[in-house]
Amino acid sequence: MTYRIRRRHFLGGLCGLGAAGLASWLLRAEARAEGAGSPKRFLVIHHPVGTVRANWTCKADGAGFALSRILMPFAPVQSHMLVFDGMDIVAPGVGGGHEQGTVTMMTGVRTRELYPGNGGDDPKAAGPSVDQLFLAKSPLLQGAAIASLQVSCDDRVDVGELSTRRLSYSGPAAPMAPYLVPHLTYERVFGTLVAGSADASSEALTRARMLKKSVLDFSLGDLAKLRALAPKSEHERLDAHEAAIRALEIELDKGGAATNGGGCTPPERPPTLTPFVDSKKNQIGNGNYSTVDAPTSDQELHEQIGNLHFAVIRAAFLCDLTRVATFQWSPGTNHVSFKGMYPNQADSIKMHHPVSHEFNNTNTPEFLTKVDTWYSDRTSKLLQSLLNTDDIAGGKLLDNTLVPYVTEVARADHSWNDAPFCLFGGSALGVKSNRLLKYSPRRPLNDLWLACAKALQIPDLTTLGEKDMYTGPLNLG
Repeated sequence: MTYRIRRRHFLGGLCGLGAAGLASWLLRAEARAEGAGSPKRFLVIHHPVGTVRANWTCKADGAGFALSRILMPFAPVQSHMLVFDGMDIVAPGVGGGHEQGTVTMMTGVRTRELYPGNGGDDPKAAGPSVDQLFLAKSPLLQGAAIASLQVSCDDRVDVGELSTRRLSYSGPAAPMAPYLVPHLTYERVFGTLVAGSADASSEALTRARMLKKSVLDFSLGDLAKLRALAPKSEHERLDAHEAAIRALEIELDKGGAATNGGGCTPPERPPTLTPFVDSKKNQIGNGNYSTVDAPTSDQELHEQIGNLHFAVIRAAFLCDLTRVATFQWSPGTNHVSFKGMYPNQADSIKMHHPVSHEFNNTNTPEFLTKVDTWYSDRTSKLLQSLLNTDDIAGGKLLDNTLVPYVTEVARADHSWNDAPFCLFGGSALGVKSNRLLKYSPRRPLNDLWLACAKALQIPDLTTLGEKDMYTGPLNLG
């Protein structure tokens, strides 16, 4: 029996003792040392309520293109960016604008059936979401300790509908609940390093973090064994894995988002981190959008939660503990309240989605533009953290990750034509970026999903949805 086989048996034993994350990571690191290269990943980022098209549309500018007002915050990652102008979410099936749009956008399949109640416009998914479809079909995305990760930064909706609060579906009418609390996201990713059952691991990890201990303190014995068995060529990678977890823990304790080397200056953390969750008290109900003003602004905590979630995703990618994730800033019926965004009212606090339905208010487009630009700015900073991070076996994290930036409606009037979509990263997957791609006639969103499938080496996925929902993969190269 060879040394490698003996070591694999030992690492398999460690998996049973709770060191699954480290063991599987080291095995994949060995494969990369044999020439497999850095892992490839797929990350969907969703922002709510569409856009203001006049302030989103870009103009061509030589070899590159001129970013619009709303997309200007993406300037630091423009060289890794594709903007698609002239694309549609092809519907309708059944359900409301934001509700049907969210499900159809993520599954590529028309909705056919509603959940009972929930305002009467809450559709069920008729198939798996694209992240789960790609995961099932692409070997590039398979093999990580955690198959996929779903997070959301806000859970509030108008009438309790499910469809706007879920991006991922494992199959028809099978929604996958996202993590709302960043430290629970962290436990999901790194709690497997603590010996014992999953429940015991979570409880022990929570106690340890309250005492400012590291999850690695639970695994020092296992780490020592791994070092003894691993070749010297892998010690540096194992050290980097430990350092990434340590840095992430430090930044989570501070309340910020980790960057390469952990050398960030995090924003000030609120006194308590209470996630935004759905409840009767924050539901507007029955299509009544008169509740525009809010007593307090949410945007600082909203950003904080997003940074913390993304820090975990980034570290999970860097450690190759997952390769597929969905990140939702908020449901399409967004209840996040923003201060200082409303024209000529610096101190006013307005809720995003209710203002979007004030169609006859001349201040509405400017408010929506500022909010959409806010999301562009915060998302750009998250993408910059991927661009500035060296990947496991070459390149940057963003080079090896496809990141569609999507929204569930084109505009606040619930239309789906000329929807604003972007794609970031993927240079190691054959994506040629720094381009504005305009389509006339317009193309369906499913053509982008088919292009992503092609980049992820899924040759048998050439159709998605009904015949009017796709024409063929976009050319990303």
